[in-house]
Amino acid sequence: MNTLASRRLNLYDCKSAAEVLGKVKAAVSDPKYDEGGRLVGVNVRVGDWPDVADLNRKALDAICDTKPIVLIRNGYHSGTLNTAALKYGGYSVDEFDDGMLEEAPAFAMWMKLQETADKDVLDSWVEEEGKRAASLGVTEIVDLEMDHNIPIWQRRVAKGFSSLRVNIGFYKPHIEDAISANLKTGDAIPNTHGLIVTGPLKIITDGSLGSKTAYCHDPYPNETNRGVFVYEEDELAELCAKATTNGLRLAVHAIGDDANGTTLRVLKREAAAGRAPLPGSTIEHAQLMCLEDIPTFKSLGLIASIQPRHLVDDRELCHAFWPGREGRAYPFKWFVDAGIPIKMGSDCPVTDLQPWEEMACAISRAGPGQEAFCPEHNIDLPTAYAASTSNGKTSLQAGDRADLIVLPTDPLTLDAQGLRDIKVQGTMLGGNWTYRRE
Repeated sequence: MNTLASRRLNLYDCKSAAEVLGKVKAAVSDPKYDEGGRLVGVNVRVGDWPDVADLNRKALDAICDTKPIVLIRNGYHSGTLNTAALKYGGYSVDEFDDGMLEEAPAFAMWMKLQETADKDVLDSWVEEEGKRAASLGVTEIVDLEMDHNIPIWQRRVAKGFSSLRVNIGFYKPHIEDAISANLKTGDAIPNTHGLIVTGPLKIITDGSLGSKTAYCHDPYPNETNRGVFVYEEDELAELCAKATTNGLRLAVHAIGDDANGTTLRVLKREAAAGRAPLPGSTIEHAQLMCLEDIPTFKSLGLIASIQPRHLVDDRELCHAFWPGREGRAYPFKWFVDAGIPIKMGSDCPVTDLQPWEEMACAISRAGPGQEAFCPEHNIDLPTAYAASTSNGKTSLQAGDRADLIVLPTDPLTLDAQGLRDIKVQGTMLGGNWTYRRE
């Protein structure tokens, strides 16, 4: 998904529906953005726009009613399609008159776009993206694509992919494949030279802030909508138990405070029944928390898997959609002070793969030139750096795996801008160079 997103029409900087539509109109005939006869735009950061209702199916049809146009909103939990795109995805115009897809229908559409891409071309792009990641000092990723990842990565390794270690996640439709193959989290995937290992079971419990589908205790402003919680509690418990008892860690997506609270309540109940989440299990995002839920988070031994760049990208949305709750949003310091381990990532393609930018955002709570967002939740650099390494350390020790990077200066002496400016000199994976700066 990240590989495709980097080649799609990027609408990140648009500040209105009119600006989005203008850029789409300019790009619809540009061969640079032709994706198998479709135009796909990404990173539509819909905020409190006065003309937001103008971003709809009919407006996209007015630009082009023959070529499928798909505009994916930041967070990937929703998007707007024209009539041709709805028909391509198999969706009824009567059911989705405004062209808006949310949650499960949206995910299915994004997967259809990916499945119909040329596999050889896509694999070559993934190879390029792996090399770019190595140039940034990345040695290991967690792949939480919704596709069936085992055969895909076996195919890529057979073609020569060797720049990264990959922990491949599973979703509900593919968990039986992992269980039948007796694969547990951390096990090497056959025929991948040990580079590809079994990751966690990914469970999405709620939506996103940008789509106003993150599940919250309080309604969104001027609405009765509190967001979406995907599972009944017993259903969520059953799925977690299936993963845990078969040796798979959990990676549970929870953004809203009620999604986090409900998930923790379910996991606490499972732990009391002898089915505690396996060590290394994560809550993904944990963007809006209640302080009273932090002790439960800690007691379950969970890791807070956070993406600091989100607080920069979504700060306007946070003020607009979670007013009065900003002090509980992206509460990194709460986790650190409670002794809850944190792991930092990018959540690409929602944000770009830039580990140094993530660290900079974590210690400053701001993008370049911005004032800090709720600076009481700043964390220190050694903590942020350790949370960005696979083993949670800030330095190499004898006996460590020879996955390392060469830097021009000690990163622990830098401020946020210094982190953003850093240039990796070399990256090594298992003692082999994957990148050397010329």
